[in-house]
Formats: sequence, C-alpha cells, structure tokens
Amino acid sequence: MLSHGGPAVLLCAVLAGTVAACAPAGSAAEPAVPPTVMAVLSASTQATTATAATTPAAQTRDASAEARQLMMIHDITAVFENDSVVPQYGYIKDQHDGCGFTAGWIGFCTKYGDLLDAVKAYNTAVPGNVLTRYTAVLRRLADARTDRTGDLGAGFTADWRRAALDPAFRRIQLAVGHDAYLGPARGVARREGVTTPLGLETLFDTALMMGPGPAACDGLLKIASETHRAMKGGPATGVPEAAWVRRFNTIRIRHLEHPCTPGRQADWPRAVGRPQALQALADQGNWQLIPPVRIGGSHALTITTPTD
Repeated sequence: MLSHGGPAVLLCAVLAGTVAACAPAGSAAEPAVPPTVMAVLSASTQATTATAATTPAAQTRDASAEARQLMMIHDITAVFENDSVVPQYGYIKDQHDGCGFTAGWIGFCTKYGDLLDAVKAYNTAVPGNVLTRYTAVLRRLADARTDRTGDLGAGFTADWRRAALDPAFRRIQLAVGHDAYLGPARGVARREGVTTPLGLETLFDTALMMGPGPAACDGLLKIASETHRAMKGGPATGVPEAAWVRRFNTIRIRHLEHPCTPGRQADWPRAVGRPQALQALADQGNWQLIPPVRIGGSHALTITTPTD
C-alpha cells in the first residue's frame, strides 16, 4: 500500500489485548507507534461512549452491530487483496510491483513503511518477538523508499508467517491498518456526511489502495474533493448518499484507468473491478453490508459470516 506517514505522538504498549501503558514519544529509541494503533481493540468502548444515553441492552446491540460491520469491511478487503473471505494475516509475497514485500491483511509494504509500522507495534506489545531482528533493515528500506527485498534475508517470509499465528500480531495488523487507512476514511465520511457501512467501505478501500493523504494525486482526498465539487456538496448538505457514492466510484474508476501515480499505469487499470463491485452492492441496496455479501467480477466470492 501507499505510505501514510504517522505523526509522532504517544507510544502505547499493548499487552494481552489491552493498552498497558502510554508514555510521551521522543525519548524512546523507537519512533512512535501510530497514535490509534489499538483502535480495533477499543471499538466496543467507542460504541458504548457514543450511546451512553441509551439502555445497556441498546448499547450492546449497537456495539455488536458496529463490530460485525467492521469485520465485514475486513472480509471485503480480504476478497480484494487475497481472493479470500477472511483476512490473510500470514500472506507475504514480492509481487514485483514496486512495493517490495506485500504482506498481511491489507498488503503492508516494505517500501512505504506501513509494514515497518506493524512490526514496531508488535515489538512494543511483544518484545523479542520473531520479527524484532528485522526492524533495523525494514527501517532502512522504508527510509530509502526502495523495493529491494534481499536485504531481509531468506528467513523473513517464514518468520512473518510464524508471527501471523500470534493473535496479538493479528490484532496489531488490524489496528495499524485502521490507523493508516480507516481513520482517514472516517474523517472524510464525517466531513462529507457519509453514514453507511458501505459508504465507509468505499472510502476505506480507496484510501487503502490509492493513498489516504494529500500527497496522493489519485488518492482518497483527491477523489472526495472532486466528488464534492461535481455534486456541489455531500450528504451533509443534502446530497443523497447513494448519488454521492455513485459519483465517487465513477471518478475513482477514471483515476484507476488513467492514474497520475508513478508506476501504476500498468496495474491500476486492471483494478476497476473493486469500485465496480462496491457499486454493485449499492445498486442492490445493501448499504448496511448485511450478509450474505457477494463480491462479483473476477472475485466471485460470497461472505456469509463476518470473520476476523
């Protein structure tokens, strides 16, 4: 995936699935872990806070619904990234597409540094883990923006797969992906007034594939801005969400077919099936991502039970 560039804020240690300690970053030898690296672990807390005025039963229902919708977003990503209906945490391969190694549930890349972010967070949560010894090399590869993979040695891929058997590393992969790509997607959703799970998935998949930040000339912010101008607003100002998302997907397809992002002119035109599949779900009216969710096109897979 494209680089997201995490700010230097708090370095949070996570042990046994909870935030164990948070201290100001800067004094530690490691750069800060992304600030919401454990967002996935606090999803139910956020849901409860948002519904504090409701009954406990309603809070539980809301939190459960949010968790199911989030798992469905993860599973749709698995379809697009790995032709699987469940996240593939142990996936790792040099696809020779300019990213170096592509690994994990969202395709973390050695070149752009999000794979390094995942390993650093794992180091914080589980010191001395099997990937710790690769941290310095991963940092050099990310700093140099190089797609070289040989520097990591022959054992790296096996060690990644071994680490992916650890539930802590799986949680961390989810959290780092949320920090890098779901957070920016939620920011655009709030700004534009996109409220449905399918709308959020559409924004998230764009950030994940094409870049979440202002430097991405084909990325989420660019496409959302173009959509806002074309529609003269967003759902927050009265534009129907269905119409806004349809225009967003149309503009995204145009960017995929004629990308300005260097090195993507060959492979991105072949990826128009992603927004087409999401638009098909919108045309079916499945805005809440209620299973079964069928992803058509070249994938032709059906998600029946949301699973992390």
